[in-house]
Amino acid sequence: MARTRTRTLENNEAERKSPLSIRRRREEEIEEEIDLEADDENGHITARKDRPTPSVRDVKPRGTGSTGLINRIPVVRSIVAYFRGVAMEMQKVTWPSREETTRLTSVVLGVTIAFSIGLGLLNTFYSWWFQQAFHADSEDIFLIVAAVVAVFVTGTYFAARNRI
Repeated sequence: MARTRTRTLENNEAERKSPLSIRRRREEEIEEEIDLEADDENGHITARKDRPTPSVRDVKPRGTGSTGLINRIPVVRSIVAYFRGVAMEMQKVTWPSREETTRLTSVVLGVTIAFSIGLGLLNTFYSWWFQQAFHADSEDIFLIVAAVVAVFVTGTYFAARNRI
């Protein structure tokens, strides 16, 4: 059974504050604590330890040896945390099947080829058109083509403005 210790009120103030008396009192307190250590179930006095007994909850499983070093360096810790987050997100992704991948790839390639052909034809048309503009004898062709293009663009705008 543990007993409590009380201080005597008879000690004077000067004796309490002197360095030697403080040291002596601390040594006496330590000896009393050892003597007053709680008994275990069988009545034996348990030995005093210099450190607390680790609880089961405080014990952390040890991983690889580098995790301690990684956690101590802030820059490395943030980079590792980023890549761990990326790996977790990659595991959440629903990846397309082989058939879906093939179909989507063919759509992308088809659209790319169609637009490249269209832009190539537009480039060829503009290069021919501006060559006609700089020849002295073909100004009429340039103006006719410009009028046709202006009418086409204006008509397309008015036809599509209600749909957009």
